[in-house]
Amino acid sequence: MKRLLVVVFMIVFVFGCNKKATSQENVTASAAKGNVVIEVGTAKITDEDIKAELEALPPQLKPYVATKEGKKEFIESLVKRELLYQEAKAKGLENSEKVKQDLEKIKKRLLVDAFLRDAIKVDAKVDDNVLKEYYKKNEKKFAEPEKTHTKHILVKDKKLADEIAEKLKKSPESFEKLAAEYSIDSSGKQGGDIGAHEKGTLVPEYEAAMEKLKNPGDISPVVKSQFGYHIIKLVGREKSKAPKFEDVKDEVKEEYLRENQKTLFENIVTDLKKKYNIKMNEEAIEKIGNETHK
Repeated sequence: MKRLLVVVFMIVFVFGCNKKATSQENVTASAAKGNVVIEVGTAKITDEDIKAELEALPPQLKPYVATKEGKKEFIESLVKRELLYQEAKAKGLENSEKVKQDLEKIKKRLLVDAFLRDAIKVDAKVDDNVLKEYYKKNEKKFAEPEKTHTKHILVKDKKLADEIAEKLKKSPESFEKLAAEYSIDSSGKQGGDIGAHEKGTLVPEYEAAMEKLKNPGDISPVVKSQFGYHIIKLVGREKSKAPKFEDVKDEVKEEYLRENQKTLFENIVTDLKKKYNIKMNEEAIEKIGNETHK
């Protein structure tokens, strides 16, 4: 595990493209923002540069860097990256067409991000009455989904499953006892009780049989799934219910802000489409990628 962290660490620092520049062309700017603590060739790296690098670390790596060994690895990675950067420049790689194209792509992405950060600003302060009104209109979004509560007996052998099913026809009240005796599922100890589940969370064969049970206490025929042979008992169905506004206020606010940001974004795009002329060669676009499938 430790070795894996080191490898990930190296990839992030040596090959990461989100680094703050600490190279030759930024010597003056860097020096003005902290004390120089590392010199690599003509480049100077300040304590402020290092703090910025630490701040940009992925959360899962920060605990490792907090250790003595991790910090040493971190500093070594910065040095290695600077060495590679300076050698790449010395070989004139910054003038290659591929690098120029990649830099243009990065520039485009950064400019788009900067524009959106500036253009899509939603006030985080929202009046409770506004949120309550939004909640009323979108109550279903925050409601607990309908759930079905069942118990089951799971065995590997079809013959055994059929025998248990016959016993249940004569004595349906013995379901929990038979589950505890025969079921290979851990729920057997609880009389086969697996709790309440919303649609789409159980295997399809189980859910299909479960849906056919109408009344609490109804027991299904033997049902085959990838796990074996089930016999299912319906305990009950829990209807969808909306929580109290106070219990989901933070979630409502988050959704409200997100929706407003989306609306702002769509409005910006709509306006820009009017501002800038867009032409598309649909026929040519249709052909793109088709060659690889022939």
